[in-house]
Amino acid sequence: MVSILQPTLFVEEPDSLLAEVAAEVERLVGARDLPLELAERVLQAIEFVLDPVRTGRTKLSQLDNVEKTFIGLKVEHFVRDLLDAPKGVRDLVLAGHDVDVKNTVGSSWCWMIPPETFRTAEPCLLVAANEARRLCWMGLIRTKEEYLGAPNRDGKRKILASAYRHVHWLVDAQPLPRDRWADLDMVRFRELRGVDGGSKRAAAFFAENLRRPVHRSVVQALLYDQHDYMKRLRGNGGAKDVLRASGIALVSGNYFNDLLERLGLPRIGTDEHIAVEACTEEEAAILREAGQID
Repeated sequence: MVSILQPTLFVEEPDSLLAEVAAEVERLVGARDLPLELAERVLQAIEFVLDPVRTGRTKLSQLDNVEKTFIGLKVEHFVRDLLDAPKGVRDLVLAGHDVDVKNTVGSSWCWMIPPETFRTAEPCLLVAANEARRLCWMGLIRTKEEYLGAPNRDGKRKILASAYRHVHWLVDAQPLPRDRWADLDMVRFRELRGVDGGSKRAAAFFAENLRRPVHRSVVQALLYDQHDYMKRLRGNGGAKDVLRASGIALVSGNYFNDLLERLGLPRIGTDEHIAVEACTEEEAAILREAGQID
């Protein structure tokens, strides 16, 4: 893994305490890819609070301000799990230092620092996500008073934009995974959840969402009552066979990305499936040659 310690991202001399904490993050992450791991956990936190299946909501704009604060709480939990770091007086203990985790979502960054953190210029782990741009960030900063704006009614102070040059960036503008729920008809999705039989239900969903990559988390929500929900997508009586009878191929990104490229379709993730019905004779020939339709 490329080192996340990049002092060139500092505009001025690096803060030795932040460099020490960053080194500890790198040690805890090990061979894993921190940007990819962070992006996955940020998306999980957002989806956890949106709760698309139960609420029908798929966008941050549909949350109220209180709910958005819950995303920050889940990010804190998921980051602690990612690093396997203990909780101390603050959210994390890294390299022997208490570290607060602060999260912000939206088009502009708004990290609010409480008095107990900035009183002694403690380090903070900053996380940000921009849903519209599908990007996320993570960095470390010392909460010095000169980096902060005026206090609000709770005594919290916002990190000033002019202080961003003092952030030790660990993850810079990492793309979030594809929006798994974007443009799904959630009313219809809930209706399909009531269809008897997991294979029949999955086949109906994919037939109505052709050429749409579908993540396994969506399949799990659809087949919530199935013990082995992914099995319902396979052959031997599963959705793959049901769809094949209608001339529709159901393939996974784990094995069939080369086939998708031959069809002129984008590659999908290894945890995704896509249903394809041939639109031309050429596409039909490619699918038949690959043994995906009769």
